[in-house]
Amino acid sequence: MSKKIFLLGIGTLLGFGGLGFVFVTFIQGVKFWGVLQEGVGIYFQVTIGVLVGGASAGLALGWITRPFFAKEYRFYRDLICQFNWSFFSIVFVSLCAGIGEELFFRAGLQPLLGLWLTSFLFVALHGYLNPYNWRISVYGVQMVLVIAVFGWLFEEFGIWSAITAHAIFDWIVISFLVYKPSI
Repeated sequence: MSKKIFLLGIGTLLGFGGLGFVFVTFIQGVKFWGVLQEGVGIYFQVTIGVLVGGASAGLALGWITRPFFAKEYRFYRDLICQFNWSFFSIVFVSLCAGIGEELFFRAGLQPLLGLWLTSFLFVALHGYLNPYNWRISVYGVQMVLVIAVFGWLFEEFGIWSAITAHAIFDWIVISFLVYKPSI
């Protein structure tokens, strides 16, 4: 695994995960360990996360691979493919992003801001709501719906369902961009 990919993964895990810890513990006044234990059984959370993450990735790829988004697809493919990916590095980054970002956005922000505003912020921070590129913003609006489903998973089943869905989503999408770079 390249140093850049390792630092990207660890930075996402510790940066966003650390912010999630701060928001949960110090702003919400909730025990962080409790957030990790809440919800239905872990096996159900992981199973529903795999199913929702896989379906969501299929939807996202179905949208972004349309001719309407050809320019945007090439941009994101080139952005992802600038790194030297291996199967392990894709899994590593996907897990780090799933854990770190969901701890921040779901456990840290969503109880304070609500599902929709948190989902909007998540997508906006990922660059998919861009006032200078209306096509990617069309994709971004669709992604707000997908990310809201991840937020719903958190509320209904627990943090591990959202983490799993996010990690599976990233794993499938990054793998697609790396191993099938042209459409």
